[in-house]
Amino acid sequence: MCGIFGWIQWQEELSNQDVLCARRATDSMVHRGPDASGEWCEGGVYMGHRRLSVIDLSDNAIQPFHSADDRYVLTFNGEIYNYLELREELGREGYRFQSQSDTEVLLKALIAWDTRALNRLDGMFAGAFHDRKTGRHVLFRDPLGQKPLYYCSDDRGLIYASEVRAFQELSDRTWRIDREAFRRYLVNAYYVADTSPFQGVRKLLPGMLIESIDGTVRSARWWDSIPGQDTIKVDAIEAAEEFERLFERSCSITMRSDVPVGVFLSGGVDSSMVLDSCHRLVPDIKSFSVSMEDADYDEGSKAREVAKHVGVKRHTSIMMDQEALLASFDGLMHKMDEPQADPGFVNVYYLTQQSRPEITVALTGDGADELFGGYIPFVGVPFESVFHAVPDSLIALARYGVTRLLPGSDGYVGPQFRALAYLQAFPAARSARASVWLSTLPADELKNLMPLAEPGFFDPTRTDGAFRISNEYHEVSSGMSSVQRLLYYYQKVFLPEFVCHHTDRAAMMHSLEARSPFLSVPMIEFANCLPNRFKVSRMQLKVLLKHVLKQRQFPDPIVRQRKQGFTFPIARWLKQSMLPMVDALSDIEEITDGEVSLKELNRMIDQHMDGRRSYYRIIYNLIVFRAWRKRNPGLTFA
Repeated sequence: MCGIFGWIQWQEELSNQDVLCARRATDSMVHRGPDASGEWCEGGVYMGHRRLSVIDLSDNAIQPFHSADDRYVLTFNGEIYNYLELREELGREGYRFQSQSDTEVLLKALIAWDTRALNRLDGMFAGAFHDRKTGRHVLFRDPLGQKPLYYCSDDRGLIYASEVRAFQELSDRTWRIDREAFRRYLVNAYYVADTSPFQGVRKLLPGMLIESIDGTVRSARWWDSIPGQDTIKVDAIEAAEEFERLFERSCSITMRSDVPVGVFLSGGVDSSMVLDSCHRLVPDIKSFSVSMEDADYDEGSKAREVAKHVGVKRHTSIMMDQEALLASFDGLMHKMDEPQADPGFVNVYYLTQQSRPEITVALTGDGADELFGGYIPFVGVPFESVFHAVPDSLIALARYGVTRLLPGSDGYVGPQFRALAYLQAFPAARSARASVWLSTLPADELKNLMPLAEPGFFDPTRTDGAFRISNEYHEVSSGMSSVQRLLYYYQKVFLPEFVCHHTDRAAMMHSLEARSPFLSVPMIEFANCLPNRFKVSRMQLKVLLKHVLKQRQFPDPIVRQRKQGFTFPIARWLKQSMLPMVDALSDIEEITDGEVSLKELNRMIDQHMDGRRSYYRIIYNLIVFRAWRKRNPGLTFA
């Protein structure tokens, strides 16, 4: 895993000062690649690279990587898990290799098959491929967005980078905070889809490529997989057998590495399955987990039980108390280049920090919930049509009743929290419902909190405004079942920029590579071909995965456990060790250029503190944004 930066000017050559800025931009991501740096510059094209050595640790694999005839140049971030199979195939076509790296395999695959090569890859990656003869430059990103890639395309040229921080190193550019994207950030707790904090800077969407030549830029989708599009007919035995075959293959190739590998274990269904499969292949595999002081959030005992059941000899449980939380939060905020308010980001940051002395690559369970239906909203899908038909006035009355009859809770998604989150999606356009279910607040409270937004921006019955992106994805998913639409939204929107984002960034802050066997392309396509009953059935989630765990003779408490997010007791700790951060929000109107109403925020804080209602999500959103803004004082709102 690495960091890349590129700059193409359409009309002019890059000056010496431009190259110095590009070099600083590349080096701003040194944490992504502390082992080596490289650059290539010719005329108006610059390609920079920071390397974390994982496969072929020699200098033969340093990037930018050039073809033997020096016509083609490649930089990429990530790993191609099936590089050995591709290398063999390319060898049969006459290609010869000078290194043992997956980088050289990727370069020669692109030379041999052009962008069709991307469909042959199994891995996580984002990169750039340049043809010196034609001037053609191609950017590409993996199917579900495990690796990040930002870009800015305008009449001057094309700039791209693995992290948005790199753009700030360009002295001839002025970046401003995108006001509308900020509003969506507060709705979602992350910068959704192709949005970023900076006006004019976008993310390349997963499974997409950009081709530029002679100042013309076009984008195209090179990969897609849609839940339910090609449903197969299988019974439970056949489904389990095929899953086991694919998952064993995925774990085997995902562990390919020339540096130490371990597994991050929560004790949940997904990571338990990863550890069990990896241990079968590599009996001396290490595992690492986080423990909590608060019993209702502690997964350490679960993880130890799983490690013992699997037979892992070297399992490490790391205690995360409030002191460790504060230190991790400060470290994370100091390094964060884009606001992302998933509390689990802190957990992953701490876990990678503590495990990094022993391993350089960690396997995770990311993606299982999005592929096999593991989130609480799936339980509510059968009742969607019923609530959709209920008059708005009765929904409002139900929300009022929930706040009065169900007590607030500092626990993990308590009854009041779940009920209000479900009800806030009614009324809403069906196309926006997934996004509204996952939003931080109901539409009326979002409107009161952000009074500068244009009228109707937070209206969930509209197909534009705050929930525009959800509606765009609905156009593709309109023929799907409710379960399939929700799966599609989770895979295309939530997984890349919420889950994969925090895993990639937290790991790379400590120069550690995180991989997920669930996100192997054949596994993704298999999951999306399965009938719904293997995912969600009779209020049971992840049906197939639990069936497989049971077949593997895991203890019933592990198989039947309820979903518990990888997080810390944030609702509770906001009242304790994190209280000074809450108090510091008194300057939020200045920090957000008037976007956020301090009066409305104080109302929410008061209710949270006295236990009437949990507002931890929006409070933490603003704590994170404030910390990011304080570390970027030169940025102003557009």
